[in-house]
Amino acid sequence: MKTAHVVHYIGATSKSRSVVASLVADLTEEGFKVTVIDISSLSTINQDFPPAWLALVLGHRVYPQAFETELARLGASLLRLKSSSDVGEVGAEHENTLKQAVRSELLTYFRNSSIPPSREASTLEHKLSQRMTAVYHALNALWEQDLPDLVLIPNGRTSRQKAARVVAESHGIEVQLYENGRATKNGYYRGTTQPHDRLASQAEVEAATKKLSKERTKELAQTWLTDRMSLGTGTNEFSHSWTHALSLGPEDGSKTAVFFSSSFDEFLAYGPMWNIDNWSNQFEAFDLMMTILDKQGYQLILRLHPNLISKSRKYFHNEVKQILTLQTRHSGLITYWHNSPVNSYDLVGQADLVIVERSTIGLEASLMGKPVWTTQASQWDQIADIRQVLSPEDITDEVMTPWKASPVGAEKFVSYWVIQEHPLRYEWSQWSSWNPDKAPLRMKIALLFLKNPWFHRRKLISHELAKFRNRRFSPKPKIQT
Repeated sequence: MKTAHVVHYIGATSKSRSVVASLVADLTEEGFKVTVIDISSLSTINQDFPPAWLALVLGHRVYPQAFETELARLGASLLRLKSSSDVGEVGAEHENTLKQAVRSELLTYFRNSSIPPSREASTLEHKLSQRMTAVYHALNALWEQDLPDLVLIPNGRTSRQKAARVVAESHGIEVQLYENGRATKNGYYRGTTQPHDRLASQAEVEAATKKLSKERTKELAQTWLTDRMSLGTGTNEFSHSWTHALSLGPEDGSKTAVFFSSSFDEFLAYGPMWNIDNWSNQFEAFDLMMTILDKQGYQLILRLHPNLISKSRKYFHNEVKQILTLQTRHSGLITYWHNSPVNSYDLVGQADLVIVERSTIGLEASLMGKPVWTTQASQWDQIADIRQVLSPEDITDEVMTPWKASPVGAEKFVSYWVIQEHPLRYEWSQWSSWNPDKAPLRMKIALLFLKNPWFHRRKLISHELAKFRNRRFSPKPKIQT
């Protein structure tokens, strides 16, 4: 019988228990004998449920044995990995790759455009490196004794995930990656390509979709788009606060160019292939493009990414400062802030031109047949019919001339996403009495009782306060002259 090892820890991917239990069920049906390798004891930050007693006091319940019970029912073994006694350095051939993984994790953790030069950052980096090295050696010791046919690793980007991948590959084991669904609300991804590897993923689009007819490709893409546009119920997590808008375009019938900002820091964490531009920030590019389009008589609209709410106050203030500067340079610019209820899809529908840094709404606009410009690397930039402007020299009157855009490339890319999804067999209600993705405030407070470093507990409080203040932001009214 073929054997499969599933590397797992809570927080490795959204909906961790549901994803892993579904993955184990699928592997079992494929004829694998499955062992789940739980590396939670080698975590630096605990992202699990609060203690059962505290949840009960707060009117909720957790079911701590449910996951292990379900694995046993499926016939899978659970192995809790402990630190190996042989904890030395990592192999020289893996050192740079693993250092990059630690940096990636730090950028994600601090939710900023750079790693702060603080004691907390230094301490966290040291602990992440220690735990990563422990996973590296523990898995190496395990697989030297028990070599599986297949290893499945969550995402493959952060430090312990990357350690698991390089060790498995060094043993010649087949590696697959899994992640919470990218294209469907109740699905998970499983494949050989790291989900945020923009080059490798786009390189396999043609081969992955060649058996789909044009009609089926279009159907899959349009179904995905319709679901994304379903306010509050679809796969766009930000749309719950939007409303269908009336006409937002100019009353004089002039053309409209809509700019959508992106959540920048997350992509810094994804590695060099995402950092291919020569802009100091996205608003520098927007400024140059607005100058040309303003002269051509376009009504300019800027829509701020809703995820700006979740950023640190430092990041938030820096972003606001740049936007206010942009407004002074383009007096006719209409700005819809991150907390505006204006429906972004209505803006796309009324736009003649769409400009994004790398936001997914650029892909959606391409599906709608809109000409789209991107100012950075994006997940779909080599497939969709878009124009990429990566430096000031790229922006000219000719480049900013619209064209009859084809949605075919965007349709292929979305269908590629969709066909790689597997349905989740489990819901959050099987592990707890509340939805962790929409946790009530009292359950967020309860997370402070998890065993974690004090700086992380302070960060949780700081993050919630920042979100509260960012959400309530209101720009000062313009002074009429």
